[in-house]
Formats: sequence, structure tokens, C-alpha cells
Amino acid sequence: MATLPVLTQTIDDIFTETWYEIRAEAADNILNATPIWAALKAAGCMKTQVGGNFITRTIRYGTESVKEVEKGDTLDMGEPELETMAMWDWRYTSAHVQRSLIDDQKNAGKFKIKEYVGKRISASKDALTANFETVMTRAARLTETGKGTSGLNDLLPLYADRATGTFGKIVRSNEWWRPVYKSLTLPMEVNLVSDMRNIYNTIMAGGVGSVPPNLIITTQDLFELYEDFGLNVSQIIKDSGGTLVDLGFDVLRFKGKPMIWSAGVVSAAADQQMLFLNTDHIELVYDPNMWFAMTEWKPIPLQNERIAHFMCAVQMVSDELRRHGRLAEDP
Repeated sequence: MATLPVLTQTIDDIFTETWYEIRAEAADNILNATPIWAALKAAGCMKTQVGGNFITRTIRYGTESVKEVEKGDTLDMGEPELETMAMWDWRYTSAHVQRSLIDDQKNAGKFKIKEYVGKRISASKDALTANFETVMTRAARLTETGKGTSGLNDLLPLYADRATGTFGKIVRSNEWWRPVYKSLTLPMEVNLVSDMRNIYNTIMAGGVGSVPPNLIITTQDLFELYEDFGLNVSQIIKDSGGTLVDLGFDVLRFKGKPMIWSAGVVSAAADQQMLFLNTDHIELVYDPNMWFAMTEWKPIPLQNERIAHFMCAVQMVSDELRRHGRLAEDP
């Protein structure tokens, strides 16, 4: 007959083995459950970094000078400062699974233990999904404080905050370290498409080389307004295939680029807005050694409870903020 320590260890092992059997699928399901994470993941923004005190990127903010010359002219000399380093702290997210010795005893039968394990793990997955859903659209933390992953409002703060605080430890007061902003022109039913065209072209012209944004995230209202009043019907026909559509999200097109909506976008700034992103300049950096990883089981002192945690180390970074833009009533 199994003793109590053997029963406890057996259920510890079943929980852990079950999680690691489904971890990759669970991670995909959690990220794909929300339109923003799903879109960024589909665009290839998920990047790995094992360890390190910080996540760093080299930021190029200047260009070499060019001088036209003729015979007898003196050539320029000197090495200008063209680059600096951006640095982000790791951010950590956790969810826990907790169980009772009494529940272990009640569910130790041959046919009940898997169901017992599955229910407890499912609850933790739901908690992680809810967190990943809200993190991308919560209010900006302009001084990079706080414990959670940076979101889109850290990447593109409101217009009033465009020169406040830091991102990547670089002060936003540097004009080259700012996104592009534009106000929506009323009535939006008439001017939405021309406003979208203007900020799209402005972003494309703002850096070295013509690199346009390639993902638009907006509110439900503006998504539906564009669907109703977009001038070029061939551009706004909903996608009928692709990763996001297969996951159940509606996708429209502007200049061939995908547009999605998220319920969280409007709650962050309390107005109508569109975020124009270049996913080639966005990275969701995660450590594969701490990516939905499960800790060991730990007893809770003086209780018949045991607890384990799922841990994620992930941070959002960008090496060129000028490749992104915000179109809003009050940008």
C-alpha cells in the first residue's frame, strides 16, 4: 500500500509530466487566444535570448555626412556619433497551481487523477491567458517601472507623453526616439481613409529607406467604420485564410497590410485610435529556459497544501520607434 509521501510524490510527478507534455501546445494556445499576441507571433516577432542581465539592442540614430566636392576642396573628416545602446529589463509573469492533500486523497483513483490534474492546469492556463490579453493594451509606464511586460502604449505613448520618460533606458525627448503621430480628422466617416494614408506614408518616409508599417491594430468602432466607408473595396475585403483568420479573428486590409481590432485598445487611452506598427522592428524577447516553465512543488507551511508556479520571462523591445505611428482623436 502506498504511503502518504509516496502518494504525494506520485501526484507531483503526474502534474509535472502532464504539463511538460502539453507545454508547447499550451503556450501556443495562450498566445493565439488574443488578437495582438497572435498577430505579432504570426509576424515572427517572437525571439529568444537565454539569460543575461538585460536585453540590449544597438540603436542607430545618425548618418554619415556627405559632401559634394570639386578640385581643390578639403574633404570632411572625423568619426561622428551614430549609435547608442537601448537596454530593457527582463519582465516576469507567473501563475500558480495549488492543490490540497485532501483532494489528492480523494482523486487518487486510477480514473480520476488525470481529470483532477487537467482541471487544475486548465485554471492556471486561463489565468495566464487573461494576463497576456491585458498586458499589451494597459496604460504606459513612462519611467519603465513596474513588473510586467511592456505593452503597445509603452512603445507608442499618447501624444502628450511622447517626450516623457524613457524606453529602453533612452529618453523620449530625443526626436529620433519617437513614433509618428496624427490626429483623426472629423467627420471620420469622410476622412478616415485619407488620414490612414497620410500617417502610413509619413511613417514610410521617416526613416532610411522606404519601409512601411505592416500591421494595423485598432478599436472595434474604427475597424467597422473602415469596413463601411473604405473607398477601395478591393483593399478591405476580409481575409479568408491565413493564421489570424484560422484562429477566428477578422482581418481587413489597408494597402495590402493586415488590420485587426482588439477590445483592449480603446480602454487604454479612452478614445478612438489606430496603431500602425512595423513588425520588423518589434521583438517579443523570451527566455526558452523560463517560458511557461513549471517550478518544483513546494509545501505551504502548516497547511495541507502544495503549490507550484508557471514562469515566463518575456519583454517587448523595438530598435526604431519612428517606424511606428498612432492615429487618434487625441493622439
